[in-house]
Amino acid sequence: MLITINTINAKAQKGALYENFPESFESSGEQKGIAKKMVDLSSGKWEFNGVSIDSFVVNDRPTSGSFALRMAANNTEPLYAQMNFDLMQGASKVTVWFSSYGAKADKKGAFKLEYSTDKGKNWIQSGKDVVVNSKTKHGLSFPLNISGNVRFRIVKLPLGNGKDDPTIENGRLSFDDFSVYKN
Repeated sequence: MLITINTINAKAQKGALYENFPESFESSGEQKGIAKKMVDLSSGKWEFNGVSIDSFVVNDRPTSGSFALRMAANNTEPLYAQMNFDLMQGASKVTVWFSSYGAKADKKGAFKLEYSTDKGKNWIQSGKDVVVNSKTKHGLSFPLNISGNVRFRIVKLPLGNGKDDPTIENGRLSFDDFSVYKN
């Protein structure tokens, strides 16, 4: 199931998929640990903060291949997987597959998509915050109309520490097959 969260004219969505996308998070192999780091992926160099790549298929549930990107639970600061490179022909659409982590104890979480047109100095949210409460992967499409250089990041919202307050639902999130389409 692919969900569209915004509408935009059909012309803006006709762009071709960028080369080396979708980013399936396969090329680097496992990236254990959630410390801030740079990772070389098939689409380019990405910066991870609070993010790992793992192949625990039962819980990460990749949509393609063996690996998926996982964001940590109980974060009180934003976590992100961020492109550290620009795409030169703008963007008409971004799609991504996501779910909450598959472990029974994991709760829902939330994320947002942001983009930058100034090499990552400033970030603008695209669409609304996305609440993730399913352990089954769902596709989401973000229609855009961005010209020129652009880069993206997935940001896990800092909902608080559920270990300190059991009413807080801030579980791990899993992502796969991140695609960007030219404008």
